[in-house]
Amino acid sequence: MPAVLALVSSLFWGVADFVGGLASRRSTPLQTLALTTPTGFLVVVPVAFLLGGQLAGSALPGIASGVCGAAGILLLYAALTIGPMGVVSPISAVLGAAIPVVVGLARGERPGALAYVGMALAVVAIVTVGLEPTAPTDDATHQRVSARALLLAIGAGLGIGFFFAIIALAPSDAGLWPIVFARGTSSVLLVAMGVGVALRAKTPVMPVSTPVRAQAIWAGVLDVTANAFYLVATQTGLLSIVAVLGSLYPAATVVLARLVLAERLRPMQKVGMVTAIVAAVLLALG
Repeated sequence: MPAVLALVSSLFWGVADFVGGLASRRSTPLQTLALTTPTGFLVVVPVAFLLGGQLAGSALPGIASGVCGAAGILLLYAALTIGPMGVVSPISAVLGAAIPVVVGLARGERPGALAYVGMALAVVAIVTVGLEPTAPTDDATHQRVSARALLLAIGAGLGIGFFFAIIALAPSDAGLWPIVFARGTSSVLLVAMGVGVALRAKTPVMPVSTPVRAQAIWAGVLDVTANAFYLVATQTGLLSIVAVLGSLYPAATVVLARLVLAERLRPMQKVGMVTAIVAAVLLALG
């Protein structure tokens, strides 16, 4: 069951990154997140009350992971704004998976031999899925991989990786309260940054266009749903396995980029998709 939950979280994250990336291209990353993160907070609070759980021990990992998550998602959206989704998303995912794996192993987790093979294949899958397409996507500007996009993707991976690792330190009986604290922290930070930038630049705090606002809202709902599935998976499974499965989200982003933005898949990207499926099976069995 933890493996299934982790895979579901990766699916939701992949779709959220795609939708949020589109919204950021039509506004700015900060304007998008100023609407996305509070939306997620409003969604998860009533669900947390319904599910219950212990508040004790949830605040510290929740707040700390919220800071890391805010930095990671802001850098990721910034990278998705200027670079091809099929490259930016996998780079952040590899780093995002590596950090919690190291933390999990350091805490004494010992997955089976099949799981280690699955981890290696997952890295291969993430990298090959993210090979740069040869044809333009929705425009040539977003097709080019710049040094800035790479640095933003690396920074995003670090933030996401520490989010994955820290949120998993919450008590197993905490329910969704760590996500509430994390999303609340991210909302305060990102909205405050958005207001500051808007006042200085005399621009809107949030997207002006109704379709872009709708995309930002959907991204917030999808992202916080992914967070919830991931947290529940870590409460019942090994962090080193759950984090890798959750980091397969670029596959969903790349598929959507192919269907919506006409990003063509190279043969190796197709191999990466198959490798991701094999890796998921081995990790689940391991």
